Amino acid sequence: MEKQMITDTIGNRRSEGFPVSDPLQALEKDHNYVKKLFERYLGTQDTLVKQEAGPEILLSLELHSMLEEAVFYPAVQQIDATLVDQCKDEHEQVDQLLHQMKHMDINDPQCGNLFQQLRDAVLQHIEVEEQQLFPAIRQASLDMEALGLKMQAYEANIVATKARGAQGGASASRPGS
Repeated sequence: MEKQMITDTIGNRRSEGFPVSDPLQALEKDHNYVKKLFERYLGTQDTLVKQEAGPEILLSLELHSMLEEAVFYPAVQQIDATLVDQCKDEHEQVDQLLHQMKHMDINDPQCGNLFQQLRDAVLQHIEVEEQQLFPAIRQASLDMEALGLKMQAYEANIVATKARGAQGGASASRPGS
């Protein structure tokens, strides 16, 4: 089941293929996708919807964070080191929430509160990236296609690695299952 979720996550985010010439577009698509997932999760009391959307949110954020931290931020660090450091700090906050939530039962009363906190942290991070960092990157003389190719290759590698490591039979009631 997790292997299918991994391929579904990437399929949903990259249905038209990875935009190599504009990797910022790929990150913006990720942002829009996770916003929709949060709306779906937080906009219902239906446990089945939460059981589906919760793990998808966590996985999407994990894959997105790995891509940004391993490839994107190192490539754009020289453009605005202070802003990139702020984004990395925001990732740390999100990572701490993800770690807390990964093995929680969806019916745990804390789960809803943590998803709200996670959403708030993610939306703040998205705003910083899209309103400040991305415009600075677009103004800089950065080889976007080279960055896009590196991001595409890294993403393909982490998806393949995660899919190989995924184990079936995880509890569907856990947000990180």
